[in-house]
Amino acid sequence: MNIRALAASVLCVAALAAAGCTSRHEKGDVMAEGSSVPGCDDTRADPARLAALRKSDEALAKALEGRSHPDPIVWARKAVEAGDYRLAAATTPEGISTELYDAQCRVLGGLKPWTVRTLAFVPDEAAAMGKGPDDRVTAFGRRYNAAILSDPRYPYADICRELAKAGPKPDFSDAGTNGIELPYGFAELGPARMSYGLGAAARRGSVYDIDILINRDKQPVNAPDMFGMTPLAWAVAYHRWPAAEALLEAKASPTGAACQTAIDRESPLQVARIMRWYGMIRRLRPLVTEEEFANLRQKPRWDDTSLSEFNHALTELKERYKHVLRRQSFERHDLLFEVDARGNSTSCSLDPASENPAFDKELCDLALDIVRWAPARDAFGTTVPESAKLVVGFGGR
Repeated sequence: MNIRALAASVLCVAALAAAGCTSRHEKGDVMAEGSSVPGCDDTRADPARLAALRKSDEALAKALEGRSHPDPIVWARKAVEAGDYRLAAATTPEGISTELYDAQCRVLGGLKPWTVRTLAFVPDEAAAMGKGPDDRVTAFGRRYNAAILSDPRYPYADICRELAKAGPKPDFSDAGTNGIELPYGFAELGPARMSYGLGAAARRGSVYDIDILINRDKQPVNAPDMFGMTPLAWAVAYHRWPAAEALLEAKASPTGAACQTAIDRESPLQVARIMRWYGMIRRLRPLVTEEEFANLRQKPRWDDTSLSEFNHALTELKERYKHVLRRQSFERHDLLFEVDARGNSTSCSLDPASENPAFDKELCDLALDIVRWAPARDAFGTTVPESAKLVVGFGGR
């Protein structure tokens, strides 16, 4: 859930849905903190594996802090042998980045903390210059990533690659209208091995490999990888209809892993929606409940910058009307909008109305002039007219 801290004069309410692990659990699953979730089929929730990763990270941190010079090739080889494919990354005020260490991953929404080995925190100025706070650590991270990416056992070379080989980043400027053609990974896939698993086979559209991996090797069809993507989600992301059909025949879930829901960014249905792949959305729709499909709808979303501007304008407006407002009790009011399919507010009203119609009119005029919206979308991802709401509070008694 995304919580925005705003000044007390404007209290904003958004329709937010939280995805939890409890919605699709099998009976008997235990949800105690730190315990495994058998129904999830997710190695990221395996306590033993998490403990091993934590131990390895602590050892690496200790080695980097010491006077010795740990060998990045050795550390990379040990990681791959343990099935740990996380790249070295730095955290910055803008988020997680592998680019300081010469790697780029094409993952919609950016990398999550559990997908990387964080070596350092880098301020904005240093990150802009491609430098870390410690040249020794930066050199280690770059050689470590190069070793991971060049290892033939690395299964994600089509998702992450050396920065020099990544090319220009994709332009998502018209994604709101046209969707994203390839939200995850690179178009040039390269060779794959059977050992890379179902996800790699799905990305390449190899129905033959999918059949072998499911029927002979008994690989779980709904297990998410380190990026949270199931094989079906990858088949959708790479527009592989035959592969998606093969996975659906094997009971792949349109909503993703057992602990995902349809609204999660990585769920196959949501990936199809992000791409505006209407044919695939229609194919998956009968396989989910009406409630799950309806939950894909999005209400209009306010623009944070414009909301901050409106907050300041409201403070000034309240100051001008303070003698009037002090005579009424403090109360919260709904600012109700009608927002068209382009994100423009077409009407505004205050409910309940204040005791001063002039104040109400100025308040709505300010809101109509200042607040900007990302338009609502239906379950197919198409922009539609919709109502929206902000909550404001004023009064002196």
